Amino acid sequence: MKVVWIVVFVLSSLSLLVMLLRRPLSRISLMKVIVHWVFAATALFLLHQFEYTQAYALPINPLTIGTTAVLGLPGIALLMGIQHFII
Repeated sequence: MKVVWIVVFVLSSLSLLVMLLRRPLSRISLMKVIVHWVFAATALFLLHQFEYTQAYALPINPLTIGTTAVLGLPGIALLMGIQHFII
């Protein structure tokens, strides 16, 4: 049964990718999303390199990268504030 779900997932992912890459506007939007995610991951990685932010160590996972990609540097401050008040 697992194999069936994996095959369905792979086929649906490939068909979505083909649909996205067929249109030029979708390709441009997809590239913008990828670039934002790369910059967000880089910003979070560089944040981990500073000594004074070790108390607010944010994990690098899709949720934090997505929040940073959408909100930018204020998104990092938002995540640090949430972590400060919750923990």
